[in-house]
Amino acid sequence: MSLKDLLKPFPWSLYGKKLQQKILNPRSHGYFSQEDAKERGMRLVVASAGEVEEGNKISFYFLVDPEDGVIVDCRFQLFGQSALIGAAEITCGLLVGKNYVQAQRISADLIDKEVRERAELSAFPEETDSHLNLILDAIDHGVEQCSDIPVEASYASPPLPDTDSLEHGEEYPGWIELPLKEKISLIEDVIDRDIRPYVEMDGGGLEVINFIDNYKVIITYSGACNGCFAATGSTLTAIQECLRTRLHPSIVVEPDLEIK
Repeated sequence: MSLKDLLKPFPWSLYGKKLQQKILNPRSHGYFSQEDAKERGMRLVVASAGEVEEGNKISFYFLVDPEDGVIVDCRFQLFGQSALIGAAEITCGLLVGKNYVQAQRISADLIDKEVRERAELSAFPEETDSHLNLILDAIDHGVEQCSDIPVEASYASPPLPDTDSLEHGEEYPGWIELPLKEKISLIEDVIDRDIRPYVEMDGGGLEVINFIDNYKVIITYSGACNGCFAATGSTLTAIQECLRTRLHPSIVVEPDLEIK
């Protein structure tokens, strides 16, 4: 990257409020030392990508449980543009509590969805694609250093979005009067946007199979979600809360556990 590129104003005006807040108030900035890791009985993994000379470098510091490969804490240090700060902060939030196999399933789209103001509009402008790719390269570097740690075949819980971060507003306009087909379509849209990417990170899947009595959503799980305790616990609660927030507060979600 040339000096001219480094001095070029970045598209701050194109950032939404959620992304701006991540950039201005990073909570995960910093690092862990070998002593920190030893005190907590964890493995320190330093995952890096990029070069200072090229204008952007990111280093993640993972504290990884040597028993199950779960990233119990994560911090970052970097040199680069504001977009890299936002992406790194979001990624730390996504990584904590995930094992390294789940971490490798994090995508640029998943990072972007964490701070979108509108579902159809990307939070990170096109000019920042290289920064998101740098984040993914760093994650891959970290995962390579964990490959000797055994990971359970089925994970405790899919990495679902924090429903507290969802914007709580009024119900979807005219929800009660909408025809059944349109309601199901909206339900599927919300699941596609806000739930399915997280479930798929864990090798699982879910489908909407019915909408009953104007409030009850029947879903079925597949893949890693089958037989997972969270499928009827924390995962189910997160799906229901998401649909209530986006569409209508009366919605109840029930899994059909007979369908495989």
